[in-house]
Amino acid sequence: MKLTAMSFNIRYDKPDPDERNWRVRREAVAALIAHYSPDIIGTQEARANQLLDLHRLLPEYQSLGSDRSGTGLDEHCGILYQPSRLKCLEIYEFWLSETPDIIGSITEAWGNPYPRMVTGAKFRTLEGQTLQFYNTHLDYYSDKAKDLGATGIQEHFCQLDLTKDYLFLTGDFNVNSQQLPRQILTQPLQSEIKLKDALADLELAEQMSFNNYTDNPYLAIDTIYYDSRLQLDWAKVDRSRWLNLIPSDHYPVIAAFTLP
Repeated sequence: MKLTAMSFNIRYDKPDPDERNWRVRREAVAALIAHYSPDIIGTQEARANQLLDLHRLLPEYQSLGSDRSGTGLDEHCGILYQPSRLKCLEIYEFWLSETPDIIGSITEAWGNPYPRMVTGAKFRTLEGQTLQFYNTHLDYYSDKAKDLGATGIQEHFCQLDLTKDYLFLTGDFNVNSQQLPRQILTQPLQSEIKLKDALADLELAEQMSFNNYTDNPYLAIDTIYYDSRLQLDWAKVDRSRWLNLIPSDHYPVIAAFTLP
């Protein structure tokens, strides 16, 4: 079984000027996704209207996940998937705080100005394999919130029964792979299972994903983590222009895997 995944911070819809405006670049985002036709995508920053636009432009995809504040108006850590290829079995969400079950919760002492959350779901492939796919967006401001957020994710993963399920995590982590939050996420889980960074074998320059709407990305903060029992076929950061536009202030990460 082959599986292609994508992690894509599509930049939240606000009154950005010219080519940065969502109404201008939404077709470019859709064209990029359609080109790779990933089975599953973790999106960061998308608001409800942006997800609706992607549904209209990419009707083969379904989406799941609520927004981070629980108001319906905020950013989502969304999961888009193709129901013709994957069947959704369960959906789960938690917040990166000392009260993870409380929607929109923030722990003031952590220092993050906005709620941070994780969206997850369990899927079955057409061939019968099951996978648990998670998506997150760590805080941009507080180092403490990044460290404790990654710890919360790792603790959640350590409680999962992964004997039959394969694990994935996509995200904008707001740190590079050498910094503590991402070091935490690659610690062993159970029975020698751990997450591996799909971009780890690329040169650092090829891992750069944050571009600030330029052709010269300078931060390697987005990636796809995958179950160490799987085979990574290829991985890349796509730096192409689509419809003559830079689709977002982050380039997407795409990776393909073989599931036993």
